[in-house]
Amino acid sequence: MPLPASSSWIIAIPHGPDYYTLFYVLGFGVNVALLLWEGRQRGYPLRSWLMLLGCVAVPFILGTKLLALSGAEWDVVLRSGQLPTSGARSVLGGALASGLILPLLRRIFGYSRHVYDAFALPLCAALMVQCVGCILTGCCFGVPTSGSWGLTYEPDTLPYLVQVYQGLIPASAAHSLPTHPTQLYALVLCAAVSGVLLLTHQLQWPGGSRRWLQVGLLLLGRFVLEFWREPAGEPVGAATHAHGGVALLQLQWALLPLTLLALGIWWWQVRQARQAVPTPEQAPLNFPGRNLLSVVGLLGLTAWLGPWALTLPEVLVIKALLLAVLGLEGGAYIASLASALQPVRAALPLGLASATFVLTSQISPDSARLSTTPEKYYTLSGSFNSGSFMREQNSTGCGGATPLELYRHRYTTGTIDFSRTRMPGVYPDGEVHKAERTIGIRLHGGIDQETPLSSNGYNRRTPLIALNPYVQIDRPLLGIGGGILLGSLGYHKYTYGDQASILDLQASVRIGQREKVYGLVDYNYLGYGAANPQQRVGVGTGLGGSTWQLRAGAASAKLYDVPAGVSRWSGFVEAGVRPTPAWQINSFVLFGNPDQRQVGLRLSRRFSAK
Repeated sequence: MPLPASSSWIIAIPHGPDYYTLFYVLGFGVNVALLLWEGRQRGYPLRSWLMLLGCVAVPFILGTKLLALSGAEWDVVLRSGQLPTSGARSVLGGALASGLILPLLRRIFGYSRHVYDAFALPLCAALMVQCVGCILTGCCFGVPTSGSWGLTYEPDTLPYLVQVYQGLIPASAAHSLPTHPTQLYALVLCAAVSGVLLLTHQLQWPGGSRRWLQVGLLLLGRFVLEFWREPAGEPVGAATHAHGGVALLQLQWALLPLTLLALGIWWWQVRQARQAVPTPEQAPLNFPGRNLLSVVGLLGLTAWLGPWALTLPEVLVIKALLLAVLGLEGGAYIASLASALQPVRAALPLGLASATFVLTSQISPDSARLSTTPEKYYTLSGSFNSGSFMREQNSTGCGGATPLELYRHRYTTGTIDFSRTRMPGVYPDGEVHKAERTIGIRLHGGIDQETPLSSNGYNRRTPLIALNPYVQIDRPLLGIGGGILLGSLGYHKYTYGDQASILDLQASVRIGQREKVYGLVDYNYLGYGAANPQQRVGVGTGLGGSTWQLRAGAASAKLYDVPAGVSRWSGFVEAGVRPTPAWQINSFVLFGNPDQRQVGLRLSRRFSAK
């Protein structure tokens, strides 16, 4: 019989967008951002820390899927070697997989046991974000309640369909019965565990003990939550088993000993600390060779897994981490002048960067087919940009307190570019677009190396990282684009001698047909990266189609101070080819001016938004 809804505080959750995917991505982003902050607070080397995060993320993602597979689905995996297209996930599987691989990884990258604690608080924060998505989506829902409050869901949501199947409501019901907000309970649980971790932050505990405390408290909370959670919405261990007259879910029987084990290890470690002072944490060394070998291994793993293993948001996370490592390693190699084999060494991370996009493009083959009708599509690009330029600057940043001296800047940057394009036409929903419209955002990162040409200056490496939101509108005979650059952009704009730019604009204009012949003007051209963007004037052609693009003309550096005889102008050539409808490769080079050099490579993948 349906339970009465006796409360006036019942929250109706509509059936709307894919909230789960949105908050899944947000949770991943929060986790990575907090882990980077945690690594910085602990003094971890950035390149090594990023690589460790990438190596932990893949097992975590796979673990969430593998633990949720049924017996029949495991049979498919063992026979075919491929994961079925099931959307079921369990964060317990991810925690188990990453927990098993982390002890090995920390030894490979030279981290102490304290690194376990670095993952504790960020995971709780990410789970809190994910709980919001679970509330709005309807997964992880509770059993019906006649209490003072609850959550109701509209038709076509999982709670509604389960209650119809169970006969609790008719198929014509306006909404589901109120359910226990177990997703909200889980959010409060994660917040409470976070509070415990923060309150005990100053205590001198052995390395890894806070992670055991976090795991034990989360498992204990999950054990209790299962009493109010609907078994039909539980992907793992939902059957009830009775032992010794006590009936619990299979999952609860598994959680109980694991909880006691985790809390027992934590208690034992803390008790041992009373007898001996815990060893303080020491920041590990960075091992570039291990970083690059790990990138190769991760690329091989993702290529072997195939397009069925990782969803698009997961691919974006893995690519961002790998490309960040490759960009930093490449920048460190190129900026270093200590080895005569530097160009060969630098080619390794740059080559791996291209392989990263080829081997981790885990997009379903259907999503790469482009329709000839009006459509929306996404484009994901990765690019690398390396070059050098001459610039006069002082050594104090005091705007002339010391004489200006000539410096050579060498830089390497990487860029991740994600955009959404709407083609012109009338869409099925009646929306009309008269122009091709692209909205995107670029993330630039890299290294700038300053070297004085005299003995009076200083050497310095500066990290470059910037965001570049932009918009591009194209019609057959005219194209206009613009954007904003925010962050550490490099020394391409004169301010006060040695100060880097933190804000700038980017714009472009095209006149003429892209398929035939057109003229172009670019201000702060950023197709391949920041550091020393060019001002360009030139012509281009598509050679009568959309497969090829050739551009050439004159490029000028920014208006920073240069001595007499040093030119700001260079020639440029840019070439692009689209070997398939989904892929595009572009390259760029400046020539004719030894004081302004730049080369770039970009690899793009387009996929349908349908």
